[in-house]
Amino acid sequence: MQVIGLFVVCVFILNVGAVLICTLVERYSSFAGLITFLGFFIVNMVFAWKIALGLTEKFLVSDAQKKANEAHMTWVNSLFPARR
Repeated sequence: MQVIGLFVVCVFILNVGAVLICTLVERYSSFAGLITFLGFFIVNMVFAWKIALGLTEKFLVSDAQKKANEAHMTWVNSLFPARR
């Protein structure tokens, strides 16, 4: 749940920046402002997810959870040798 919360916060912050940039672009052309915002909106989703994952792994995941995840991935990889 924490990663989803961070994702929402990151999306909000990045989209505020996108709105500010697109407001400047819209002074010259409303169509260009719309296309710029849509581009930023899509790219922001990808960047926000990567930022949220990075922050979660760095600050919110304990060492015990990291060890449990490594053990689980070792077990999964042993079941499916093609995944390696």
